[in-house]
Formats: sequence, C-alpha cells, structure tokens
Amino acid sequence: MASTGHTRPRGFSLLEFAVVVAVTAALCAVLLHRLDGYRRAAEDAATAQTVAALRTALQVEATRALAQGRTEALATLAGQNPMRLLARPPANYLGEFALSEQGRVARNGWVFDPRDKTLVYLTSEREKFASGKSELPTFKVELSRNPTISLALNEVGSQGGR
Repeated sequence: MASTGHTRPRGFSLLEFAVVVAVTAALCAVLLHRLDGYRRAAEDAATAQTVAALRTALQVEATRALAQGRTEALATLAGQNPMRLLARPPANYLGEFALSEQGRVARNGWVFDPRDKTLVYLTSEREKFASGKSELPTFKVELSRNPTISLALNEVGSQGGR
C-alpha cells in the first residue's frame, strides 16, 4: 500500500487535552466533596463515642459514690470537668479555658469552660461560629433529685460563638 505523504501527528490536540483536564477537574471536585462528607461523619461518630464514654464514666462514679453513701460527692462531680473521669482523655481534648479564648485554638476538639462548667466541642468549621450563625454543641453534668439522686451528662442546647 502506498503512502499518501500525509501522516497524522501523534499525541493530543489542544482540544483533547482541555477535555481531559475538564473531566479530571470535575471528578476531583466530586471526590473532594464526598471525602469531606466522610470526614464530617467520622468526626460526628468520634464525638458521639466520646460523649458515650463520658456518660458511662460519670454513671460509674455516681454509682460508686452512692454505694459508699457519699451523696455529697455527687455535687462535687457535677461541678468538675467530666474529662477527668476518663483514664485517658481523647486525643482531641484541648484543655480547660474560657470560650472567649477560643481564638487561640487552631484545631477542633473538646474544651471545658470552667466559668459555666460546660464541655464544648469546637468543630473544624469554626468560621461559622465566629459569625454567630451556627451553634457549638454544649454538654453539662447535671445533678437531678427526682425520685432518686443521679448525675447525667446532658446536651444543654447549643450556644452561639462567643
């Protein structure tokens, strides 16, 4: 077969390259959006697990105090940082300080506010909290004296970013 002298250049044309870049960019955007959803779900699961561990530790200490007849210890437990009840605090426990100082915190995690004795979870989306549009998940140890004396770690609502 004879050659006509016209050979097609090998490689991508500029249009083909632009299409590949556009498709790759669209797929990356979908992937990043999906991964962010998974990260948020993992953060929510870790937060729920920490709250469950704190509630269990609180119930163990309250039961121990009641079994020993030390009902006055329940009021002390209600006023202290519940993270102290854990054998090892979670890796994202940032410490005790007033929420007005939250600007100094560069990452998300648990903070105990000694002023109002609340445990607050600062999320990684703190820029929403600075504007006051979103709420901080807030927990507090509460002493109840209904039919029996008991302690509970309750979500006390949310408070706007201070």
